[in-house]
Amino acid sequence: MLPKEWATVKKINFEHFSFLERLNTSPDARPTVKYIDNLEHLYRETHDFTHIALEQKTNMLGEVTVKYFEGIQYGLPMCVSGGIFGGARLLTKNRSEFLHKNLPWVVEQAKTARFFMAFDWENHFESQLSDVQKELNVVPLI
Repeated sequence: MLPKEWATVKKINFEHFSFLERLNTSPDARPTVKYIDNLEHLYRETHDFTHIALEQKTNMLGEVTVKYFEGIQYGLPMCVSGGIFGGARLLTKNRSEFLHKNLPWVVEQAKTARFFMAFDWENHFESQLSDVQKELNVVPLI
């Protein structure tokens, strides 16, 4: 069970725990990474924190938004293609929201934010989400 003091403030550890709980998973439940280089391993470890820092859900719209951010920041082909092909699968309503609201915002965030894969997430578990967003130079989507 989550300690009560974690729930009083939007700390990264609480947000990460809640994120994994909503997905009914844990870091240990994921398959062991095999045959990928360190950059892709680091990407995989950073992906969940990207959702948290950008305050994006794990629905299709949130995933496409995060993939565009990662594609711009990291330049990894799997992120770029995930954003493009995922975006093509968005429902009409979500596609319109993505094109007019999320895409302009996420492009700006990816260009101006600190490089997420170089951020030491573990040393910020006790930090409030808003403080981490400031340190990363991320402005939440309104």
